[in-house]
Amino acid sequence: MITFLLSHSFWNFDALFQPQQHLAHDTHDTFFLEAPYTMRKLPEEYVELVKRVHEDGGYGSKGYGYKWKREEANKNLLRTHTTAVSTRMLYALAKQPFAPKKIPSNKRSGLQSGAHS
Repeated sequence: MITFLLSHSFWNFDALFQPQQHLAHDTHDTFFLEAPYTMRKLPEEYVELVKRVHEDGGYGSKGYGYKWKREEANKNLLRTHTTAVSTRMLYALAKQPFAPKKIPSNKRSGLQSGAHS
């Protein structure tokens, strides 16, 4: 998985359904960039779905009932956690046709370490 050090506020917060006015935007030591203010375009259809859930709910959520601001989602920042990368990758994978995959693992089935016996 490719990691991005720079991210949109959208992937870092909004796509994880963290309200835009939430204090965690500050307590995560978020560093917003002045230049470049924004990097690339966001996937508009997904942005609209996320906006709708923030404002009105959906998929079992009541939403937050506030006016979601695109300007906030467009802001560039230094990524504050790796979950933002996972969100971006899960979105990309969901756009591809389904194909079962085996994920490599360093654990061997049936073997236990001395700490777990």
